[in-house]
Amino acid sequence: MATFSTYAEALRPDHVMMKMYRAGVEKQHPGVVLADLLRQTGGAYETTTPLTDKFRGYIREVAELTADDELLRIAELSEVSVSLETSARWTRKPASSCFSRLDVSSAETHGGGGSRPAAFSPRCGLTSIVFFAGAAARIEEHALPDGRHWHHIGPAAG
Repeated sequence: MATFSTYAEALRPDHVMMKMYRAGVEKQHPGVVLADLLRQTGGAYETTTPLTDKFRGYIREVAELTADDELLRIAELSEVSVSLETSARWTRKPASSCFSRLDVSSAETHGGGGSRPAAFSPRCGLTSIVFFAGAAARIEEHALPDGRHWHHIGPAAG
């Protein structure tokens, strides 16, 4: 079953987004200092993150493929809640970042014998991405309110 989730993550120096920032690929810092984020939320350990139209298209397509009404509802949202509870355990005050993730099971990505999973059709523009037939897939998005965003699309972890 396809699942949608959100999470906050500390952007430590070895995080890929921090490496991109230090290398000059990303010109602006990709995260927010946790203390600043908590000030914005009035101390609440919950915030929101935007969903780009492109990511919502991925969610919608998987929802239609799997007849999942909850995913279809999420595909209509412009932003989603993110719990910051895990950040309460961070020992320092690193920059944090919020992510949205769509995990698609191997049963849902199996494209009926083709080289591209059925969940990823030309409508979403994923034809150039190669998935192993029948492998589980993960699509992640890091989107900021100013419109900057980053996607990672590939096989599911582990």
